[in-house]
Amino acid sequence: MATAERLQKEAQTNPGGLAKAFAATLKDFGYPVDAAYCKTQIEAWQRGEAPKGGPSMFIHGWLRDGMS
Repeated sequence: MATAERLQKEAQTNPGGLAKAFAATLKDFGYPVDAAYCKTQIEAWQRGEAPKGGPSMFIHGWLRDGMS
């Protein structure tokens, strides 16, 4: 389990690594996303933007609530 605090810290210190991990997880769910897409969504979350549906909702939710 990754807490929201841990993921948020990782988003600040290693957004590229976190984006790769998110992309791998989302691919397991069947979403055809790459690390660049995930990094863009991490940056959008950091700016306070709302998710735009689909996989971005997962990313924003993980950053807000953590992953279990």
